[in-house]
Amino acid sequence: MREPLPSGYTITQLTASDIPQHVNSLSTLLCQCVNDPQGSSIGFHAPLSLSSASTYWSQLSSSISSQILHLFILTYDTSPEILGTVQLSIIPKATHLHRAEVVKLLVRPDARRKGIARMLMLHIEQFAKETGREMLTLDTATETPARDMYKRLGWEEWGTCRSYASWADGTRCDATFFSKDL
Repeated sequence: MREPLPSGYTITQLTASDIPQHVNSLSTLLCQCVNDPQGSSIGFHAPLSLSSASTYWSQLSSSISSQILHLFILTYDTSPEILGTVQLSIIPKATHLHRAEVVKLLVRPDARRKGIARMLMLHIEQFAKETGREMLTLDTATETPARDMYKRLGWEEWGTCRSYASWADGTRCDATFFSKDL
């Protein structure tokens, strides 16, 4: 059963046809996260332009249409802007259909430490369970507050890979991998 959201918050699953309507807000969110001075490791180098961010979101449409990617946004009723987003990537291999990967958990820098990431994670875990997934995996930069949040949510840390990715400024960073049985 889904945990109810606090009053005023809404989580919406976007379809491919919803992307154009939300692309500006999604792009702004992505740029805020990548260009945040505290750093990020989400697959983009800073400075990220709105044009490049828009291209990224637009390119997701085919994966969303084919249902190998599910995209969720979190909004608050007094703001038209997206406060956070998360994606669930389905692994389309016969031997991996029991699991999926959580990717691109993004929260606006000015909205962090308010439970938004937690709401999105609980939602995506329940969605994955309802769609037949038994296990989720994810990775995050080792030196990030997200690592502690995942532990608090019951995710099991199963390893760290040295120099696995890069921060937005291009310097290498370690990544820590997590899994959670649903």
